[in-house]
Amino acid sequence: MKKVVGFGDYLIHFSPLGYQRFAQASLMNMSFTGAEANVCAALAYMGAQTEFVTSLPIHDLAKHGVAFMRGLGVNTDHIHYGGKRMGVYFLENGASVRSSGVIYDREDSSFCESKTEDYDWEKIFEDCGYFYTTGITCALSESLKQCCCEALKLAKEKGIITILDLNYRSKLGSVEDFRGILEEMAEYLDCLIINEEHSKMLFGISNGYSEEESYERVRDYAMQVKKLTGIDRIAMPVRRTLSASDARIYAGFLNGDSFALSDVYDIHVVDRVGSGDAFSSGIIYSLLNDFDTEYAVNWAAASSALKHTIESDINFSSVEEIKALLEKRSGDVKR
Repeated sequence: MKKVVGFGDYLIHFSPLGYQRFAQASLMNMSFTGAEANVCAALAYMGAQTEFVTSLPIHDLAKHGVAFMRGLGVNTDHIHYGGKRMGVYFLENGASVRSSGVIYDREDSSFCESKTEDYDWEKIFEDCGYFYTTGITCALSESLKQCCCEALKLAKEKGIITILDLNYRSKLGSVEDFRGILEEMAEYLDCLIINEEHSKMLFGISNGYSEEESYERVRDYAMQVKKLTGIDRIAMPVRRTLSASDARIYAGFLNGDSFALSDVYDIHVVDRVGSGDAFSSGIIYSLLNDFDTEYAVNWAAASSALKHTIESDINFSSVEEIKALLEKRSGDVKR
């Protein structure tokens, strides 16, 4: 099985203890996060061979973060070192009717200032079968957008399967910015991960299907995105946020000419951050294992559902746990 390479930012994550607000907090938990790092870690936990590529300063916090990734089984041999700081991400956990809140502090970080020449893509892509990045990475700086574009182009030339999670973030750029990213990258992409809401925002598309007509509605959105972008595989997670503590999730997957909709999960949320990354890791794991369309979308949706129950940005869910959920064997005490 060839390796999966993820390319993106690696941040320090601070959160007040429990459900405290920033205004209350005197202590914070510290961990490490980043969309592509989370995907690589989740895939490694499922037994896949992964490598995470980023740029970091040379200091003890960065060393600690790299050691953490290595401890999860993620290869870090081609991380670039330079610059002065890591990006920082502050999260205030919401509950019930109060939403979570995020503050980013990543300007002038080592990764945001990195350039194409900082990465030896020829070596990075040795024995690589899949390359994954996100719209977040492309939106951080013009140099990173060009870096992603060149890496995707080279990966495509080498026959590597390329995957982009658009991951629109209003705090990182406008709708027009993210639309431009997708327009520039589309010709190099084999698989796009994008939700309904972002599809509507970026392309102005709509359809007349109701909430209850889930199969027809999601399939139509995915087909419209495929037609507009020319990308053959469109994975579309669906979330209905009932409160900060409760959610309903499912997903659709247009895989060439085949489409399937997953089971629906009603979840009491422990931690929703990283659930989109868990979905992405599930799609990539499905591609690695050549799952059919229906099993692939159910695997990805189950991966995301389990992540909602785990206090971490990373989906620490094993292959057996995901299978158990798919087979309706989860929930019991394992003795």
